Parts: sequence; structure tokens; C-alpha cells
Amino acid sequence: MIIDLAACDIVFLSFDEPNADSNFGKLSSHHPRARRVHGVKGFDAAHRKAGEISTTKHVVTVDADNVVIDQEFLSGNFEIAPRDAVSVFSFSARNVLNGLEYGNGGVKIWPRDVLLALRTHENAGRAEAAVDFCWTVPYYQVNRVLSEVHMTATPAQAFRGGFREGVKFNLADGVLAYDAHPGLPRAEALPKHIGGANYERLRVWCTVGADAQNGDWAIFGARLGCVMTALEGFDTSKVADYAWFSDFWSDDVFPKFADADVRQRRQKELGVLLNEELDLRLADLDAAGSAFFKSAYRGRRAYGPMRVV
Repeated sequence: MIIDLAACDIVFLSFDEPNADSNFGKLSSHHPRARRVHGVKGFDAAHRKAGEISTTKHVVTVDADNVVIDQEFLSGNFEIAPRDAVSVFSFSARNVLNGLEYGNGGVKIWPRDVLLALRTHENAGRAEAAVDFCWTVPYYQVNRVLSEVHMTATPAQAFRGGFREGVKFNLADGVLAYDAHPGLPRAEALPKHIGGANYERLRVWCTVGADAQNGDWAIFGARLGCVMTALEGFDTSKVADYAWFSDFWSDDVFPKFADADVRQRRQKELGVLLNEELDLRLADLDAAGSAFFKSAYRGRRAYGPMRVV
């Protein structure tokens, strides 16, 4: 089965990202047919809106913090097996903060019917759908990097991106590691539940990026999100709540940790706690250490169905 991507609608999804206008301009300069959904509250609502404004059988979505680097792909053909006609194809994205390449934030090809029928995140009908799409819709991970993620333009954007991943990497199939394996110590339950690749990604999020603009905010966010989820009973569904995140940032996080020295001390304390309780073996890398890691790191690759429903 061939999907003619040149004939598919492209929808750019933005809410409050500081680099959204610039990134949309880059996308539309190559693909004038690109449309935009902006300011719709909620991950589920924004994606369903993308389906509503589209008319093609398949729809390409591009997140606002993404810069597409493989423009020719979106003007070509994509061949899939007939059995995968109902799947969402998630392409890898390279995060310039830490060098990770996986599906987070990447370009996706959706069957329009799947977009229109979504009930996830803020509209989730079941608990495992409240944090991510991939646990309740048929996802197929394609190990091809189509874009770069730039999510550290401001301290708030960097913190939010890191915090979300720090939370999400405690989950698999929407279930917390510690609920799935209540009889195991937390340090054993986490890698057993989420697998080696995601365990590695969590450690990278909590360690790498000091060389990037506002990168320390992302690392701080990842560590804090992991601690709150693994050790403090944080309600993971809140990562999909824009209003909660805005209040959390403005009321609790920024006033307390705007000072770089205060933030760095707390970041190190969180690292010690994660090493003691989850045995993550985190290091505190400086800018040179982060840059070296990214120059040498070659992450694990994922390819194939991620969820069959």
C-alpha cells in the first residue's frame, strides 16, 4: 500500500511554544499546503482538530518545537503493509538538547479516522491513555530521523519538556513500574518495566544538556519529574494539563529556583536521591561533558509496532 505524502494534508500543532511561528514559517516555505492548529487546549483536542480541518485519508502532523530536516520525504511516497493501514507512523526526531533520537516530538502520519476518534490525555476514557497516545492507539515506530526538536528556547519550555519525559519514562503501557511490580524494589522495578532503551533515555534526560541554552532547566525538570513520580505519588495525568503546568511553573518552580545556584544545588540533590532510590547512576556533567557525550553517543533504535489494539 502506497501513501502519497505529497497529496496528504500537513498540520502544524502549536500552543504557546516560543519558536512556533519561526518553525511554521520554515515548514510552510517548503510545503505551502501546511495548515496550522494553534491555541487549542489539550493534546487530544488539538489532534482531533487536526483531523477535523483535514480532508485527506492520511494526515501528517508536525509539533511546534520541530524543524523538519528531511523535507523531500514529505513530498514522496511511503509504502506500508496493508495490515498497518490503521496504524500511526511515528518517525524519530533528534533532540538537540541531549542527542536522543526516538519518537518523542517526531513527525507522525495518522489515518484521519484515528485522529477523529481519539480519546486520550484530557479526554481519556481509560487511565493508560491519559499521558501518551502510543499506549492506546496502534503505533508503528519508524527509525528514520525526519526532524530536530528544539525545546529549550525559554526556561519554561525547557523545564516543561524535561519534566514530562521524567514523568513518562516511569511508565509503560500507561502503567507505573511500581504498580506493575509492587513486590520488587523500585530500582529493580523500573528497568524491568520500561525496558533497556527507555531506561537509558531517562538517564540521558536527567544528565545531558548543560551545553544547550536553558539546558540546565530541562535536566532539572527531568529529575524533578522522575522524583515526584517515582517517590512522591505524583498524578501523571497532570502532564497533559496545560493550566496545571502553567500554575506549577509560575507558582512553585520559577519563584523557588530562578537563581542558578539554588537550582544547581537542588538538581544535585535530586540526582543523589535518584541514585540512592532508583540506582540511576546519574552524573553531573558540565557543558564540555554534555557536548562530548552528544558527539559520541549512538542510541538504541526502535522499529516496528509499539502497540497493537
